[in-house]
Amino acid sequence: MSDDPFENQTDIVKSKLLYRDESVSVYKVKQLHDDKVSSKWVRVLHDISNHYAIRREKDLLSYLNQFDEDFLHFEEIRKVNFKYIQFYTYAGKRNLKQWVKKHGPLSEKATRKLLKNVISALVQVHNVSFVHNDIRPENLLVSKDHYYLVGFCKALPMISSYDSEVIRGDLLYTPPEKMDGQISEKSDVYSLGCVLYFALTGKHIYRLKDAQERYQKLYAHAFYTMRKENNLPFFWRQLIHWMTHKDPQKRPSLADLTQWLKDQLVPKFIREETLPANGPMPKNPLDVLADHHYLYALFHKANQYEALGNMDSAFNLYENCAFHEYSRAENNIGLMYERGEPVKQDHIRAMTFFYNAYKKGNPFGAYNLGRLFEEGLGAQVDLKKAFDLYQFAAFRGHRSAQYKLGEFYAQGKAVPKNVIQARFWFGLAAKFGCISSAASIKQLLAANR
Repeated sequence: MSDDPFENQTDIVKSKLLYRDESVSVYKVKQLHDDKVSSKWVRVLHDISNHYAIRREKDLLSYLNQFDEDFLHFEEIRKVNFKYIQFYTYAGKRNLKQWVKKHGPLSEKATRKLLKNVISALVQVHNVSFVHNDIRPENLLVSKDHYYLVGFCKALPMISSYDSEVIRGDLLYTPPEKMDGQISEKSDVYSLGCVLYFALTGKHIYRLKDAQERYQKLYAHAFYTMRKENNLPFFWRQLIHWMTHKDPQKRPSLADLTQWLKDQLVPKFIREETLPANGPMPKNPLDVLADHHYLYALFHKANQYEALGNMDSAFNLYENCAFHEYSRAENNIGLMYERGEPVKQDHIRAMTFFYNAYKKGNPFGAYNLGRLFEEGLGAQVDLKKAFDLYQFAAFRGHRSAQYKLGEFYAQGKAVPKNVIQARFWFGLAAKFGCISSAASIKQLLAANR
């Protein structure tokens, strides 16, 4: 299978790669329509396993289309093999990171325009109770007379959920409250403050690098203050300090930022607050983050204990997180009750913890609850409930659940037998790492020749 996302797309006559990271590629393409050729800005999503997130993004983009002055117009989405291709109106070929690398830091005038444009876009996003959740230089497109906020694949509703607990990808602009599974409009403000520092200096606010270990990056967001603040113009220095405050409640709102563009005034506590010097990075930043009770750190510390066989310590940390309704810990406690280690085996308690995680959108909790219904552990066998739970998890990218859907469709368990659906789910699971799915595809094809 070719890696060319535009293979067999007969209306695409030319394409040029502009940018790529681990999950998305961005192109400028020439598209033929009604004998006319026009330029389009195209995002190619390489991981399509999370159907739910892709559908949520599509709905949000369709809604934002009514605000053409703030956003690139989203035109269509296509599924090509195991990729999704999003088409937008073309506005420019460079993101902010590329622009600064080529031309140097922005002027104060240009940075004001950047701030104004992003505030206007975020107002529309926040008005429907979403956060962008991934504001960084790569997701700001530079056009001739506008800065466009793009990259909505991580946009989330403003609620605590499994999705708000998971921290993936670039951590260079991650607000510290994400480590507690919390997001709000103030989270976008924090990331935007970090971006403004980069725009004005060409440097990261804490001098972080892509290659640094993830816990070092998270430690910096939790404890560091901006580096070389005196290199910034005075009013911008105060603004960025305000926007990147560690306490979300002390950050400005979008209305505050709009007012700042008029009078450049910040609250008294910001004017009087002195930024402490940053100390050295600790040898084990995960331990420090866990000592400060960040749930993300406690959860991963528990993972380490569990891997080492220290199940009592792992359980205690998971229980600490679960007390704060951290769904990833709830799922893992469920597994401990299911196995009976280090606690007494109790399938009903396991189901309760899996259910609590599932209700927060956790696909692992849904999958594990589905297993218990399929196997009749803690409850009577209920294949229909098992299928529904597997489907919930599969649509959110859970590989084993995708395999289970393929199995249910292939065997006609709880649903009518459907070889096409079975082939799709086996194929999707195999594409993204489920080894047993490849063998199941061969068996399925052999049995239905």
